[in-house]
Amino acid sequence: MFYLLRKSFYVKPKLLFKYIFYALLTVIFTSICILVVMRRTIYTTEALENLVSESEIRAVQSAIVESWWIPVVILLLVIGIQSLIRFHKIVGPIYALEKIISMIKGGYVGGHITLRRGDELKDLASEVENMSNALKNYVKKDRSIIAEISAELDNIAKLSNPSEIKNRLSEVKNKLSKITSDFHINE
Repeated sequence: MFYLLRKSFYVKPKLLFKYIFYALLTVIFTSICILVVMRRTIYTTEALENLVSESEIRAVQSAIVESWWIPVVILLLVIGIQSLIRFHKIVGPIYALEKIISMIKGGYVGGHITLRRGDELKDLASEVENMSNALKNYVKKDRSIIAEISAELDNIAKLSNPSEIKNRLSEVKNKLSKITSDFHINE
């Protein structure tokens, strides 16, 4: 049986920083676009031209730019933390599944995959776990057939009647055909 618990917070640091970088870059780009649109709107609105002077419009624009950084920094922090949490809820299970698949490839089948509460991809983890347990059952069944064949061959070796040996070998051949019969090979 395998149980895999992550021991490292940064399972895929390159991917983590790339993911967070793109999220923060999106916030910065969006914030700059909003600032440009706000400044342009204030400067080009005809209704404001009749009510206030150009110097007052520039003063309003300046005040907006000065206070604009506060929500941008708050957004960067909130979205950065949120991205980090979302990243771990998705990539943590992917990391665990990669390790489990590697173990199965190495011949270790059967067991349980433990994910944290709130992790994504639980359905996929369940399917991988079911696949591993099914493989374990196939291996057990085939090993049982092999043990029967081995015992049968030992008994055949003690026989002296050729027709009896031929009949028993035919039975062994039939049992051999059952080994790996549960698998279908795609080519």
